[in-house]
Amino acid sequence: MVRAAGGFFAVRDAEGREYLCRARGRLKQREGAILVGDRVLFRPGGGAGAGVIEELLPRRNVLVRPPVANVEQLVLVIALREPEPDWNLANRILVLAGHEKLDVLCCLNKIDLVDEGEREAIYRTLEPFPYELLWTSAKIGAGIEPLRERLQGRTSVFAGPSGVGKSSLLNALQPGLSLKTGEVSGKIGRGRHTTRHAELLPLDPAGFVVDTPGFSRLSFAGLAPEELGALFPEFAGHAARCPFRNCSHIHEPGCAVRKAVSRGEINALRYEHYRLFWEELTAKER
Repeated sequence: MVRAAGGFFAVRDAEGREYLCRARGRLKQREGAILVGDRVLFRPGGGAGAGVIEELLPRRNVLVRPPVANVEQLVLVIALREPEPDWNLANRILVLAGHEKLDVLCCLNKIDLVDEGEREAIYRTLEPFPYELLWTSAKIGAGIEPLRERLQGRTSVFAGPSGVGKSSLLNALQPGLSLKTGEVSGKIGRGRHTTRHAELLPLDPAGFVVDTPGFSRLSFAGLAPEELGALFPEFAGHAARCPFRNCSHIHEPGCAVRKAVSRGEINALRYEHYRLFWEELTAKER
């Protein structure tokens, strides 16, 4: 299923033909039962009539926000300016991507708005960072070809706050998409929503990408505190040397992860967000 609106679903078959469908009764009764990216069995409609989605096939994974299914890769778009980076939200997205076992690519976008010295400072802030980084700008075409290569033959979802440039990057990758873009509000310092609904878009010559509405908040519904450490991949080698088997990496004496942070082997900002997330999750349990 490639998009949904007003109770109808657009379904694309293996040859790329699209059909407008409604959901069968038992699926229709379950709110949010069908997501963009879902694989379905459907019966095409006759004449101008709508088809019917008969069955929802098993999912590989599902994201709640953005609400999509069966993706392989998450492209996290972080604007370096306009709006300023929200590293807390970025790390939340990365945690949930890890929980769904998605490959991750981080686009540090709008590099045309920062000078070389600022870029160096940002790079030093991010070291060591456990995800692939790509410096991009739709305005000057920076990083567009490497980004295109990483999207080929895969189903990817673009995620990040409003105004960071997700739609602009997709338009630069494939101008025929003609996605709407918007300015960042000077009053609130955030982007205005231009993408209203998630949509699965075909990329030439192969692959699909999901453009999603931006958001500024994200919760960890369904995630337990003891799962969190494994979702920070840079902890793994150090955690094996912690003296306590189920170390929380928060207060235990001799914690190898905290020692690695103090030595600069784990990004201090990443660890600070881990600590905040752990406190958030334990507070929910209480």
